[in-house]
Amino acid sequence: MAAFASSDPAQCIIKSATPLLTRSYQSTLSQNEATKFDFIRLSGDGEHNTDITVESDRMAGRSCSYWYNQSLNKAKQVIRSQSLVVSTHSTIESDLHTSQVKCSNVEIMMTMIKGTAGTGILSLPFAFKNSGLWVGLVLFLSISTVTIHCMHVVHKCTGLLEKRSRVMVQSYPDTIEQCFQYGPLRLQRFAPFMRMFVNGLILVIQCGFCSIYIVWVAVNIKRVIDQFWTLSPNVRVYEAVIFVHHNVLPYVMVKSIKSIAMFSAFANIIYLVGLVIIYQYMLQGLPDSRTRPAWNSWATLPMFFGTAIFSFENMCLIVPLRHKIKQQDDFGGWTGVLNLAMVITMAVYTGMGFYGYLKFGDNVATTITLNLPQDEWLYLSLNLMFATAVFLTVGVQFYVPVNIIWPAVDRKLSETTSLFRKCAQYITRASLLAVILLVAVVVPHLDLLMSFVGSFCGSFLTIILPALLEFITLYEERGLTAIIAAKDTFILAIGIIGFITGSYTSLKDIVNTF
Repeated sequence: MAAFASSDPAQCIIKSATPLLTRSYQSTLSQNEATKFDFIRLSGDGEHNTDITVESDRMAGRSCSYWYNQSLNKAKQVIRSQSLVVSTHSTIESDLHTSQVKCSNVEIMMTMIKGTAGTGILSLPFAFKNSGLWVGLVLFLSISTVTIHCMHVVHKCTGLLEKRSRVMVQSYPDTIEQCFQYGPLRLQRFAPFMRMFVNGLILVIQCGFCSIYIVWVAVNIKRVIDQFWTLSPNVRVYEAVIFVHHNVLPYVMVKSIKSIAMFSAFANIIYLVGLVIIYQYMLQGLPDSRTRPAWNSWATLPMFFGTAIFSFENMCLIVPLRHKIKQQDDFGGWTGVLNLAMVITMAVYTGMGFYGYLKFGDNVATTITLNLPQDEWLYLSLNLMFATAVFLTVGVQFYVPVNIIWPAVDRKLSETTSLFRKCAQYITRASLLAVILLVAVVVPHLDLLMSFVGSFCGSFLTIILPALLEFITLYEERGLTAIIAAKDTFILAIGIIGFITGSYTSLKDIVNTF
């Protein structure tokens, strides 16, 4: 169904895009009642079997019948007149084209791999240093396996919740909210809070990604300049002067994700070439594995956990991609697209961590690019290549927190002029970037930032919430067995222990650096 907002906020029109739903429905509600809703979806034959779904900021994902219970008399009037209300916003994004454009299995697999790939893989050798060579191998494979299992949990529970609510779930926060909203009666009142909580975690982790990327680019650019200028300034100078005033600030002011996407595609090519170059150097002249300790210490193990979670986190992609694939049955399962994409990613990441630490030992840097020979142009240029790729990714990562913050600000400014709102949006973006830069300048340490972001936010998004999601969803479905309950409790324990120890250790080390 295509939705269109009219110029009159109280007279919004929707029209069906299918031959069976050709009738136009016009709102007979007052403007105050109309502003309660943001989106409406129809399905059925347009006559007697019409399924109605309404979404709003306060009632996201609830069926229209739920609202009818709140105002039965007006609902009867609306039903009799076959009138429905859509968005009263000045613009509305159509759900028709985005839902009907499907992707092939290969496209979904590549999207998942690209969504996971980031600077985290280049810091895995340093993470293995914190755990030890063989302990790191076992733990990383275990954490990756648990993470992939949690992805399957989110996929499965999203399908169950959609059947229960008869509403298509669009995002990870929607899934968690639906879980509580249609869960046990005692938990239903927490549904709005859980949605805000998950959005808050996504906001923090995405801003953390941006801070880490700024530090990463600054460190690698400084490494190149240090080869030619012995009086090269501090890394904080590079962060503040070069990347904000000359590059990052104009770049993040781009508001269209389509305009940013072409930069991201170019960055993916650079990223792939860079990984091939690193692997071919790393695998040459490897020492005996007995020269590296199999185990480090309990004190540094939480740092390993945080970095591992940070590098493998892409849970927010699962719900949108499961709706994009042509054959949804191909997404999950033992031989599905999800397993194929994540097993490939796990193999590449495990190899980077294991062989990177085996190659450089205790001399391994926080990012392996700093261990490459600096007297050869191929490897020196690799620093610039990765710095360019990471810099071009900042805009994509920055798009997410802006998309969370700006709609809330925009609603507060609905009565102002378009020029004022446009200026307010630029100010909002610049202010958010200032906070991100402040974090990067205050803590210019890649290992500490990665470990904290991974432990604090990644533990919840990747491990704790999926286990909680399955427990509540299957409990309400009467499908919670003793084995599943024990498994979810075990996963919850891993996530909570990792969250507490990883966050505490990284915060303590951050404080000790000052």
